Amino acid sequence: MSASARATRTLAASCQWHIALLLLLLLGSSLWAQQDKPISKIAFGSCASQEYPQVVWDAINDLHPDLFIFLGDNIYADTTDMDVMRKCYDKLAAIPGFKKLRESPTRILATWDDHDMGANDAGADYPKRAESQQLMLDFFGEPKDSPRRKREGGWNPKG
Repeated sequence: MSASARATRTLAASCQWHIALLLLLLLGSSLWAQQDKPISKIAFGSCASQEYPQVVWDAINDLHPDLFIFLGDNIYADTTDMDVMRKCYDKLAAIPGFKKLRESPTRILATWDDHDMGANDAGADYPKRAESQQLMLDFFGEPKDSPRRKREGGWNPKG
């Protein structure tokens, strides 16, 4: 098996639990009630380092999904400096394909993982967890009165 195939298999296995958890949370989410029409196309992805070309956005945009679920590692900040983290989000925002998705009617729902929280394998002990959570929610346009802003973590359960 090639190195690329092994990397793809490893990435798929590591993201399976994200997919299952997020879809379960989505099913009970008020997101469904906010739609004028039923959601019929969902795209999802993760592990989007802002330091590399992201040609995958072209394929996602060509699908015209109703919803894009960002499963974490939306950026690779790996820092405790919130200005550096903000610049990582700015780099993601400037990627043409992602910018096109954000400007489209597609709703983007995002959660985070370790690299966008702030450090590789970061967890509850990460010192800037609350600050990085707010940066992520700001970047993805989560309303200021959203229950997600009052909970620890980036998940989206029903209210």
